[in-house]
Amino acid sequence: MMLNLRMAKSIMEQEDGMNHLWIQFLSEELVTIEKAEVCIELPSGLHRTPNLNGYVENETGCIVLNLSHDTDILLEIYTQTAVDFDEARIVVTFRFQDSENQWKQFNKDISVHFVSEEELEETLELDLQVIERVKELRTHAAEESNSVEFLIIQTRTYDHTDNEYAYLEKKYRVDYL
Repeated sequence: MMLNLRMAKSIMEQEDGMNHLWIQFLSEELVTIEKAEVCIELPSGLHRTPNLNGYVENETGCIVLNLSHDTDILLEIYTQTAVDFDEARIVVTFRFQDSENQWKQFNKDISVHFVSEEELEETLELDLQVIERVKELRTHAAEESNSVEFLIIQTRTYDHTDNEYAYLEKKYRVDYL
């Protein structure tokens, strides 16, 4: 398959949960493709921010790519209110024009597991490579913003509380600029 999907955390909180989805393009053949787009289908109750790479998103919410230099996409996935299911699927659709100008499409999905905040500590596994990629993109965005006169950043606000899970937040949370 041409796509590799990875989540930063193995599980997500049912309420006020946050995770990152890393979409990697693996095939060497993709370098010759110029027109491509990736669409993300989220289950009800799950939301996402605009892609962290800064790629253009069209009116349908698909991310427009030039695969001669775009190698991955990183998205923040979150819940605003409590979800009432234990597992959901995120479907990623990759569409591109081949050398004969025919549109081709591939789908790949990844499961997201939800737990209550109390259960989170018991089974949490982190993918440190995804977390490092998030940090790289944040650092790169900060460096680029130094040369921009005006920068508008839309971020979610978080309540930082001191509780028994605070160490997880400190380990995983990526500070917004």
